[in-house]
Amino acid sequence: EIPHGVRSTDYGVQCFNVATAYSVHRAVNHGEPLISRIVTLTGAVSAPQNIEALIGTPIDELMQCAGQNDAQEIIMGGPLMGFTLPTLQTGIHKASNCLIAKNDQLLPPRPPALPCIRCGECARACPARLQPMDLYWFAKAHQFGKAQEWHLFDCIECGACSYVCPSQIPLVDFYHFAKSEIWAAERD
Repeated sequence: EIPHGVRSTDYGVQCFNVATAYSVHRAVNHGEPLISRIVTLTGAVSAPQNIEALIGTPIDELMQCAGQNDAQEIIMGGPLMGFTLPTLQTGIHKASNCLIAKNDQLLPPRPPALPCIRCGECARACPARLQPMDLYWFAKAHQFGKAQEWHLFDCIECGACSYVCPSQIPLVDFYHFAKSEIWAAERD
């Protein structure tokens, strides 16, 4: 277990997904630079598939290969940690791994958030053993120093807390906002 405030690389530990391990293999054993990425195309498509795409390939071209149907949005990444792309003309990059064509049948809109009932489900779901409800209150109140004291930056933004929240509070959005505000203040 890696303690708070320390990077896993300081302990000689690194975790890679399969596509990254494959890219390292191609670079080390074959001298190939990273020019492509295996990307999963799924969701509201007629032909879900894994495809090897050159870095920089526009996402709309990739989604045409998968037969995108009635998608309203495209999510880059998984359903919990992924984010909605502002435009489909964006090109894939070296960290792109999955594109999900989203429609209301596949991923229905989230109901409106209700007040936090402090049930603790988010804390039970947190793999980093944080107190998401407290981080939520600090972020919402713009108490960024307090959020840092409660280890905001240990949050990996996995989305587990938001997923289990019976009040449908988009908790990770608040953490992302707080982190962005802290980084901006430090930059200034």
